[in-house]
Amino acid sequence: MSSALFGILQLDRGEPWGYAELPGLMQAWLQDGGGFAALGLVVYLLYALSTPTDKSQSEKLRVPVSNWMMLTGAISFIFYAVVLVLVVTGKGGVPEPPPPPPGESPPVIRPTWHNELRPTMLMIAGLFALLSIGEPFARDVWKITRRNVSFGTGGIKRYWRSLRVYAADLLTPNRVTALIVFVVVYVLLGVALFALGVPRLTDIWTGVLLVALGVFVAALLLLMLFEAEGPVWAIAKLSFKEAVRNQVLWIFLIGLLPFLFPIQWFSTSKPADEMRTTTVMVTIFLSLLVLIPANLITSFGLAQDVKNQTIFTVVCKPIERFELVLGRFIGYLALMTLVLLALTGVTLVLVINSGMSDKARAETYKARVPHRGKLEFKSIVATDRKEQKDFDGTNVGREFDYRKYIAGAGGSPQRAIWKFATVPAALKTAAGDRVPVEFTFDVYRMTKGEQDKGVSTTFEFVTHNTPLRQPLLKEIAKDEAEWPWVQEDKRKEYLKAVEEYRARGIDPLNQDRARPGSKEWTAVNELAEKYGYYRFGGKQVLDYTVMGVEIPAGLFRNALANAPQTDPATGKPLPMFTAYVKCESEGQLLGAAEPDLYLLQNEMPYALNFLKSSIGLWCRLCMVIGIAVACSTYLSGVLTLLATSFVYIVGFFTDFLSELATGRSAGGGPFQSMSQLVKAEQPTAPLSESASTKALLFGDKGTAWGARRFQNLVPDVDSFSWGHFVSEGFNVNTEYLVLNLIVTFGYLLPWAILAYYLMKSREVAA
Repeated sequence: MSSALFGILQLDRGEPWGYAELPGLMQAWLQDGGGFAALGLVVYLLYALSTPTDKSQSEKLRVPVSNWMMLTGAISFIFYAVVLVLVVTGKGGVPEPPPPPPGESPPVIRPTWHNELRPTMLMIAGLFALLSIGEPFARDVWKITRRNVSFGTGGIKRYWRSLRVYAADLLTPNRVTALIVFVVVYVLLGVALFALGVPRLTDIWTGVLLVALGVFVAALLLLMLFEAEGPVWAIAKLSFKEAVRNQVLWIFLIGLLPFLFPIQWFSTSKPADEMRTTTVMVTIFLSLLVLIPANLITSFGLAQDVKNQTIFTVVCKPIERFELVLGRFIGYLALMTLVLLALTGVTLVLVINSGMSDKARAETYKARVPHRGKLEFKSIVATDRKEQKDFDGTNVGREFDYRKYIAGAGGSPQRAIWKFATVPAALKTAAGDRVPVEFTFDVYRMTKGEQDKGVSTTFEFVTHNTPLRQPLLKEIAKDEAEWPWVQEDKRKEYLKAVEEYRARGIDPLNQDRARPGSKEWTAVNELAEKYGYYRFGGKQVLDYTVMGVEIPAGLFRNALANAPQTDPATGKPLPMFTAYVKCESEGQLLGAAEPDLYLLQNEMPYALNFLKSSIGLWCRLCMVIGIAVACSTYLSGVLTLLATSFVYIVGFFTDFLSELATGRSAGGGPFQSMSQLVKAEQPTAPLSESASTKALLFGDKGTAWGARRFQNLVPDVDSFSWGHFVSEGFNVNTEYLVLNLIVTFGYLLPWAILAYYLMKSREVAA
């Protein structure tokens, strides 16, 4: 599979989560987090009741049980009992989505708010469970915050004193000499590159210098933070120093750093894919360079303190045990954030200063801001079709059921239709009175066709004021199959207006002359604004190539002039704007998926988009360090490393887990699949009504229940990976990144509560 195809396939997950999904995410978090909190509350209360607190004052401090915990816990269990009754009676549940057609994968379910009784009760029960188990945690965190957050000048004074100590320790005579030599050589190298007239190498030299200065300033700010008053910052500073001395980080940096260089420096690829392939590769290796060392360093931090018994000295001080956990987390995260800044900056400098073809620059060296619509496939009306149902695209039997296809012919009524419920208001005043429409289609050839020539494609763009309708069989001609206008008199008026322009020597239908800035284009905009219709025919579409057409901005002035009317067939408002695509080439099929066509609102710089994508990597870094620190409060270093790696790696397979957890995977659950495999049955074969079949289905239901519980422990790693957006030249919206940060905090909070109780209940005092 080509890198271009792989990148496009990644967009099939649909539009990433935005602010609209926030209520649904919050409800799901309360349900899932509350379920684990309730389980943890039961375990904690059993442990507290079995601990002889009457014999030891330290035991009372380590396992406190307050009236608030008991009250909120009791309320939580009452609501869980109500949920159990609803489950047994089968009432108040969320309706199950219909199963996917045979051979198709289940669609990705977006988080939405559910008002049904069962999810509401489950959410309330989870909320009270979190309030119960989180009461000691919140109380101690508040105490820790008051001890470690201050706004006095003492920290600044300590910072300058510490900076002088650092300078005296680090800047020994030998190191000063080496630093001076390095600076002189670097300056001379820059002067030589400038004198030789090598602009690309000079830009790399300047970029690396700016990155180094930026990382140096960030390190100084972190040092100032470490000098703040409070034990958390002292532990963070100590963790930072220990991690810097750890050779694992530097071994990984030295060993894998060359892989961050642009791929075209070492091998050749298709010119249009140079920037795409480079971005994919450097994103992968950047993740490896950051996440693997972070896991290795963090996993052996607290575990090594316990093993070497150095933790005894720390916990005997007037310090909260969770301050030790927070300090470790902040220290490791601070160091790896600096590493991420440095690597991202150097990688970006190398990538933007690498040689690339004009095709690569035109396709992917940008950050498109698309406006997408909903795709559907239609042909003649269902009653005139042999199947007596609407056409929904042709499946050509490819391995990935990503695209569906329409047949090519002059008389083909099949259309790929993108419906836009809204259009951005800025498009009606677009520069040059033109709006780009970009697309990437697949060509499936039934005949050889002509060499190096695409398939002929016709585009029709209409607004809600000029809707088209599905044709009847009798309206289809052999050589021409046009979809009729709903308002036939308006079509006649449109054609009359075209003839009037032609009489004045202006042909708005002459695509060769109707270009932005010409008088023909002005006429095209006037017609589009008045009638809400534009047609572009004869476009040669190449296989898996980013292409586009320009349409008049007058279409959007027409669309936004009034509100859409209601479609009498569906009872819903008509789409604000619609694009119809027809394949004209005989014997060819044109494949399309929903992300394949979009309105181009704007283009942002590639460099800014690359930097924004690193926020998703930083969120994954927080998760790896947070999980490792939480596990290391109880497990050994090796087990922590394995547990963290397992949780993170399984996060790449959340789609499979979701299918397994919902029982919607093709071929059924593991027991049913195993039975069909042994019996050599097809996955679509009907199941018998025997007792063994019922037992298998019961086992699959149990597996699905366990998969749902396990799924809640695993982060959806793909939702934090933006490399495919950057590699395909699409903008990473700030909305997506804000959701990433919120989800990261929500995911790490239960791990923090778990680490709090594990650390507090562990006997580590001397």
